[in-house]
Amino acid sequence: MKKNNSTIAILGLGKTGISVAKYLKNKNKEFVVYDTRENLEMTREIEKYVHKKNILLGKLNKSIVEKHENFIVSPGIKLEKEFTNEILKKNKSITTDIDIFNKESSCKIICITGSNGKTTVTSMLEHILVGMGKKAKAGGNIGLPALELLYQDYEFCILELSSFQLERTQKIKSSSSVITNIAPDHLDRHSTFENYVKIKHKIFKHSDNIIINREDENIKKQNFSYKYTFGYSKPKNNKEIGILLEDGKKYISHGKNKILSEDEIKLIGSHNMINVCTSLCVILSLGLNIHEAANQIKNFQPIEHRMESFYNDGKISWINDSKATNVASTVFAVNSLEEKIILILGGKSKEDDYGNLNAVINSKVHQVIIYGESRNLLSKQINAKNKPIKVINVKDAVEMAKKIAKKSMSSSEAIFILLSPACSSYDMFKSYEERGLYFKKCVMNSENKFL
Repeated sequence: MKKNNSTIAILGLGKTGISVAKYLKNKNKEFVVYDTRENLEMTREIEKYVHKKNILLGKLNKSIVEKHENFIVSPGIKLEKEFTNEILKKNKSITTDIDIFNKESSCKIICITGSNGKTTVTSMLEHILVGMGKKAKAGGNIGLPALELLYQDYEFCILELSSFQLERTQKIKSSSSVITNIAPDHLDRHSTFENYVKIKHKIFKHSDNIIINREDENIKKQNFSYKYTFGYSKPKNNKEIGILLEDGKKYISHGKNKILSEDEIKLIGSHNMINVCTSLCVILSLGLNIHEAANQIKNFQPIEHRMESFYNDGKISWINDSKATNVASTVFAVNSLEEKIILILGGKSKEDDYGNLNAVINSKVHQVIIYGESRNLLSKQINAKNKPIKVINVKDAVEMAKKIAKKSMSSSEAIFILLSPACSSYDMFKSYEERGLYFKKCVMNSENKFL
């Protein structure tokens, strides 16, 4: 394989890397791909855009830096400090698909990030805008890679951006940007919480309209001029959207104006009312009609793997919240349910402090079941009234939860069995989606039902 310094290096060949290869091939650019996996399955999609001879597998080392002037890094690739320093020392370019998209796209870009809620908000905004007759599409960390959005003439592109995507991105110009909330997450990748917070705030630097969670201290303490705010508290003016409690009923309120009642929203939990507030703030920032948007929210359905209530036999409700890969997300999930809860935790630890679950567990959870690679760590850090029960895998957790539910059942009390793992899925699964699907399959097999 002939190599020269004009050949672009793509680092990583997952969904993002393939989208970069497609983009560069369409531009008649020379490129090679480096992927840290020792064994890579050559799918049809890869073969369509990358010749096998242009794929190099294995650990990235500094010698690669001499061979290329430009590096495009995928979010799944963690670059070692010495590798990054070598690129910077030699004044080479390191960029991302988000940077390319930002330069190439002519649509109005809406950027969404946060520790929790970003996928729901991104999906809700796409649903609202399409329902209002706008040509809009979501992408980035959800659904299509950002570069795939270049091949259609969209008016609005809604990008969900993870900290992995923001980490190496140089500049993000947007019409509106939101950080839903910030809580410790991905510290195994970003080393410190301070670094994680700094990465998240990159989304605000070149945005026309900044929207913040007015109750999140990790967002508020940063010095940015914001257009609209959202939160649980009653809004004080028309720059705020929040929750109004009136006659025992909750409403989404824009200033003093009630927009939606809680029972008009099909999503479970007060945290999802905040997701609605967030989405409506974006709509306001774009100069669109908030009441038209509210009408679209009324028929927005829950997203798979996010507080997804998928089976109820009249007594036991099974909920798949596999997307909850950090402590804060699991706290939201538990707080959104009122009845007796059997909580399933586990997976691969992201170096969270699982002791932060103790208050909500002791307040609302009947029994904790822990499984997977992190079960011993969870057992040490969780101090519950009823000692957590350790099992090996998700299937065992389902069977154990069912036994406990049947023993605990009373004539009047409903029981929720909630998979909200507070850990990543990578000990046993390729993704949280695969974990969630397997959980549902185990439940339905146990109940002799079919999804």
